[in-house]
Amino acid sequence: MNIGEKIKNLRMSKMITQQELAGDFITRNMLSRIEHGAALPSLPTVVYLANRLGVPAGFLLAEEENEFLYQKIRHMPNIRRAYKMGDFRICRHMCESVLSESDDEIALLMAECALEIAKEEFLAGNLHNACHWFDTALRDADQTTYYTGHITAPAIVYFRYMRSISVSLTSYEAENLLPGERDFSAWQETFCRYALIMEQLENLAPLHHFDGDSPLERHLTMHIEATERKAAGDFAGAYAILQSILADEDAPIPVLLYRVLHDMETCCKALDDYKGAYDHALHKLSVQEKLLAESTV
Repeated sequence: MNIGEKIKNLRMSKMITQQELAGDFITRNMLSRIEHGAALPSLPTVVYLANRLGVPAGFLLAEEENEFLYQKIRHMPNIRRAYKMGDFRICRHMCESVLSESDDEIALLMAECALEIAKEEFLAGNLHNACHWFDTALRDADQTTYYTGHITAPAIVYFRYMRSISVSLTSYEAENLLPGERDFSAWQETFCRYALIMEQLENLAPLHHFDGDSPLERHLTMHIEATERKAAGDFAGAYAILQSILADEDAPIPVLLYRVLHDMETCCKALDDYKGAYDHALHKLSVQEKLLAESTV
């Protein structure tokens, strides 16, 4: 790709007319000749055009073609825009479809997108899909030299939680990471904080409640309170709280519903309510079946 083609492609990707790019520095006709390879720009013209196009002058002057660098410069504005808007699937698709290779920045960006997609699938109850995307996030994170604890730590916590639902929900990428490694990086995420509290309930008693008032935070706090009561032998009190979660006008997310039904089954057995235990066990199995449905990735 010669210098004229680079200038033209960059100009068109930024939706700039020839007249706008030429400005008062050169004529539009001269710019057209440069873009079509009929003329070579002087060094001051190269510097001027590079500044207007937002690229290093060296990129326009480089004799050897660097297609990845060119494509990255061309498409990164749209990729960053999709990421900032939360369109993580679109962001990943653009990275994969328009870039011929990757670098540290792109690998990190793709890992963060995969993590967000995984969490969306997890909260929707599509656990096999979630496993796929958490694995993808860990794999992409391994390809960058940037710090990735904010990706790996939550992914590991989510995997540990999913394994409590079914041993079939495993991670090929997480096997090489130490259990509990960098869990502190996951503490800022609502569901990860809940999962960590549930793992170490006795040691984290002062931190059992969430500050927010979203339905998810409310349900997680209630489940923690029910777990504390169950651990203390107050099965009737625990069962009442668990019933309140099911009766809430905002339904609990599927993965939490599974745990709530499991605990209600346990409480009913402790209270000699075997019919109730049987009913909750059937409901739990129905939820588990949906959670473990075939992947649609």
